[in-house]
Amino acid sequence: MESFKRFSPEILEEAAFGVFSASGSPEAEARLLARRLTQASLAGHDSHGILRVHHYMTQLRDGLIRPGVTPTVERDNGSTVLLRGNRAYGQIVAEEGMRIAIERARERGVAAVGILENLHIGRLADYVITAAREGMIGMIFAAAGGSAQLVTPFGGIRRRWATNPLAVAFPSRREFPVVFDMATSVIANGKLRVARDEGRPVEEGLMIDGSGNPSTDPADMERGGALLPLGDALGHKGYLMAFLVEVLGGVLTGAGFAHTEEEPPFSNPSFMIALDVTRFRTLDAFRDELEQLIAYLKATPSRPGEEVLSPGEVEERNERERRANGIPLPMQTVRNLQSELDRFGIGTNLESLASG
Repeated sequence: MESFKRFSPEILEEAAFGVFSASGSPEAEARLLARRLTQASLAGHDSHGILRVHHYMTQLRDGLIRPGVTPTVERDNGSTVLLRGNRAYGQIVAEEGMRIAIERARERGVAAVGILENLHIGRLADYVITAAREGMIGMIFAAAGGSAQLVTPFGGIRRRWATNPLAVAFPSRREFPVVFDMATSVIANGKLRVARDEGRPVEEGLMIDGSGNPSTDPADMERGGALLPLGDALGHKGYLMAFLVEVLGGVLTGAGFAHTEEEPPFSNPSFMIALDVTRFRTLDAFRDELEQLIAYLKATPSRPGEEVLSPGEVEERNERERRANGIPLPMQTVRNLQSELDRFGIGTNLESLASG
């Protein structure tokens, strides 16, 4: 297994910012992208973190991403808006989409925004957390417009759609958000990327090879393998959740859906909702009872060596540990990021800045 190097979040954010700036992004865009990828790594979601800098640069060189482009409104019906990303960075489009949803929900109680023609939007939790901090319940459902076919439907052995994640966050008084962000496949594809970069197999029960046999080799995905839907023997439940995301993110927005063996260029069409808690009750009452619910669940007797956690608590612990000890990056990720720094003439030597 490859070794790791640890870096402070500030070093990684500045390195990412430098790459995005040098590759054509305006300062505010570059800063948002760098901050979001660093935050994902801090939370322990390495599949959506700094690893993505090299991936995004590859897409940019392939002409898929258009830095500096802003989204445009396709339809505006007050409480519902359809936003076209114009192939801007997904984070830029989704950030604008959630901003609109929050603004309209404040006026009307609830608002929904669909987004299309955008690229990978990163960690979904970022957007719903923004809503939660504004006293809203935030929800997001992200499909892939028929591209990135990685997951087989329950009972199948061929890929049909993407990992189709969803996320929800709730307003609370906690320093760290009450949030969950999950793929509807048994594992996110980015976690396979991490395993591949680390040179290790994945656990059993996550994927199959091109013949439909169980596999633990991430490389089998490049040989016709597929991820399985969430739920193992009860994978029909993950399949149904993925179906929901495909309809909301792909069919409802008109952004495209899984219906052909030939994959279109990657996109990350999404559907987001902001719901103003105060239209139902006071925010204080909601927060009080949310805390009571969490306390009641965490007091549940647990199995030896295990613990009942609240939504977002794993990420909270990861962030505290990584802020104290540095973000671990596998050497392949370090080399990929260094190659981008070198490509743009940014005089940063990552290994000399590693903390371990």
